[in-house]
Amino acid sequence: MSSSDDQNAPAPTNSAGEIGADAAAKAAEEDKQVQPMRDTHFDFQHKVFSLPSAFFCVDPTSKDPVLNILLGDLKAALAFPTLLESFHIEEGSHDERLLEVVEQGLAYVKQIRPGEQIPGELLDGRASWSVETRHLKLAKGRLTMQVASAAKGNEIIVSDADQLEQLIEDPQTQARMKAGFQRIAERLKITENAEQLLTDRIDDLAQELSYIEALRDRFKHIRKIETKLGKLVTIYRTDRTFCSEVNRMQGLIRKPLREYDLIFDQADAQTGDIVGALKDFHATVQFIRKIRDDLRTKLLEWEDLLHGWDVVGLERSAQIEQLQKQTYRFLASRYIETTVWKRGG
Repeated sequence: MSSSDDQNAPAPTNSAGEIGADAAAKAAEEDKQVQPMRDTHFDFQHKVFSLPSAFFCVDPTSKDPVLNILLGDLKAALAFPTLLESFHIEEGSHDERLLEVVEQGLAYVKQIRPGEQIPGELLDGRASWSVETRHLKLAKGRLTMQVASAAKGNEIIVSDADQLEQLIEDPQTQARMKAGFQRIAERLKITENAEQLLTDRIDDLAQELSYIEALRDRFKHIRKIETKLGKLVTIYRTDRTFCSEVNRMQGLIRKPLREYDLIFDQADAQTGDIVGALKDFHATVQFIRKIRDDLRTKLLEWEDLLHGWDVVGLERSAQIEQLQKQTYRFLASRYIETTVWKRGG
């Protein structure tokens, strides 16, 4: 996955209209409540934002958004209150409002540079990062099998990629797809051009779900950390202090793993009923995008650690020991269980 303003996939079109009798009216009402932003780029006006190498990010210590600038040989990271006061940026001004958008945007991308496009999540709901073709193929395959199995009224949700590929290549799948479309059309009371309409909707839904598949793929690397921690216990078996810390880390990492598994289960359940998902398509897309954005925000916190564990060799070394301590601090600051004791009476 990578951030990209130019590689955004197009949002689902509404040319065919919503599926279901009252879905169009409901979608129109929801659109009134969520108006797209008028600004599309971070077009700051103050000269401080045009300094070479200026960019925004979240400070790793304070967790607050900062503007990084270079003044000669001096590198400075300015928190927004300091930035507003030092450069006399007035409250309610164009630049002050854009700083609020920057703070929101940093939930979806790690860095923002003045002049760049505002993340799609804030503009119209599209993702500001791209997925690989295999993720779109996987999402489309899963939906294909749900439609095919709907012909018998017994939908099948396939999670294993290899099993899914074998099922899709089955010659009987296309015939079952047609029968599935017919059954779905009957249930949704679609009488004209039903197969094309449903095919378009499946394509749109697959595009949205491809981001969930990409995130699922990346989150597997967190589980790989858990596996590598187990191997480190064997490698460092004579170092009691190191092994004791790793054992505590193994307990801590199980909490986010359970949390993320639950979120992915919710995403799968939302499209588990393919008829319901297609009937209320707009609401389905909004739900998927909400999960996508929540998972993306969580993943950004892990990215530095994931990269470290992806490239490190599992052997005794200063590098692995430093990474272990970094990971321990990360897990302890977020997932350690604390108990607040209060005096009775």
